[in-house]
Amino acid sequence: MRIVLAEDSTLLREGLTRLLSEEGHQVVAAVGDGEGLVAACDEHRSEVVIADVRMPPTFTSEGLRAALAVRRRHPGIGVLVLSQYVDTRYAAQLVDGGVRGVGYLLKDRVVEVGDFLEARERAVKPPAPATMKGERTSPVQSPQPNAPEEHLTDADVFTAAAG
Repeated sequence: MRIVLAEDSTLLREGLTRLLSEEGHQVVAAVGDGEGLVAACDEHRSEVVIADVRMPPTFTSEGLRAALAVRRRHPGIGVLVLSQYVDTRYAAQLVDGGVRGVGYLLKDRVVEVGDFLEARERAVKPPAPATMKGERTSPVQSPQPNAPEEHLTDADVFTAAAG
């Protein structure tokens, strides 16, 4: 599988690159910001993008916004977003009408490497709704200006993407 990785933390970026390579995947680009992510996706024909939410220069939602841009420019690419929190303002846009899979994985909920690898697989081939774990606790709605962030689990977002 050809992957573009976007993570501003050098240690995490290099670690994920090695982990994915050891699993037989080709990381065609590993970048540290959202602009680099979009440029790498334009240059390389990857199957999946793995992106951190908070990236330079403001460390707010550059990675997630870049993933949205990639999704618009390359609708067939799978997207796995890594985060410390769920930002539904952009997550709802990411899962809305996607041709292929979308994943939103909370970093601190990855207790085993297998959890991350499964999420990466779901970003390429979303599971049937019956295979989802967890219950939807609140709907994913279109972002509204000045709306407070909802706190959803990764299963909530996967359910919305699969449904």
